[in-house]
Amino acid sequence: MGKVERIMYVVYPTALFDGWEVVKERDDEPVRFDTQGEAIADAKARAAMDGGAIVRLENWYGDIEGTFEAHAQPGRHFARMR
Repeated sequence: MGKVERIMYVVYPTALFDGWEVVKERDDEPVRFDTQGEAIADAKARAAMDGGAIVRLENWYGDIEGTFEAHAQPGRHFARMR
């Protein structure tokens, strides 16, 4: 059987300014937030819209502080906006 590749969102502190960023793995455009809580909430919401994903929280040094799985809500259908 083939390996199922999971979508991952990474939440990490910004390098040059105060705040936090969220990036979808293999995406070039991070989204910036003032607080860690806002960044995590965005990552969870985006993960749910993708039908579920892994959210990884990193510290300033790139060490993993925590990893959790975000699931889409059962019975909900999300339309992807582009």
